[in-house]
Amino acid sequence: MADENAELPRELAGKLRQFNRVLMSYVDFQQAGGIAGYIISENLHDRYPRDRFLLQGLNCAMIVAYCRPFSGNDRGADVKIPDLPPKILQALTPEEREIHAVIMEDRNTVLAHSDSRAWEPRPQIHRVRGRDILVPMFNYAHAPLTRAVTEQFATMCHKLREACFEERLRLEPELKPYLPVVEVDEQELKRFAEERGIKWPT
Repeated sequence: MADENAELPRELAGKLRQFNRVLMSYVDFQQAGGIAGYIISENLHDRYPRDRFLLQGLNCAMIVAYCRPFSGNDRGADVKIPDLPPKILQALTPEEREIHAVIMEDRNTVLAHSDSRAWEPRPQIHRVRGRDILVPMFNYAHAPLTRAVTEQFATMCHKLREACFEERLRLEPELKPYLPVVEVDEQELKRFAEERGIKWPT
């Protein structure tokens, strides 16, 4: 993909790519936090492990969404939009940064991939009354976050979303003159916002 901002000065083009990552990351954290909120409000942990697939699936989805801004995106692209800079994590407490590290590790080893070091597969033969039964023993790789950690996770998403918004406000004044202007009907824009659950200012 060619760089559509190639005509801009190099530093400005870099800031615009960073700006785009901030905008995308805001939505990623919004999605992750929204899923966490749904898990909590619907008390899905109380239905676990009886209804394990719903909680496991949503747990995986929220972690993948959360990790997108940090996951080495645009591999192989001619023009790479950078990941969020590490400084964004300053919005988190030391304990929350530890949770962040665990979540990133989970994403990279057992949720988006199947890392054998995380699974530690160790098949065994269980002999019962002379009959051999293969039992595929391994770590419980799909165990979801506990309710308490999910609540912390939702708070982390909120903090990082706010940090993205602050970064947007910092970059926007310099970049605004270079962004395309599109005339839009106010009612059309209001419908667009309402369809996406965005509160329209009164």
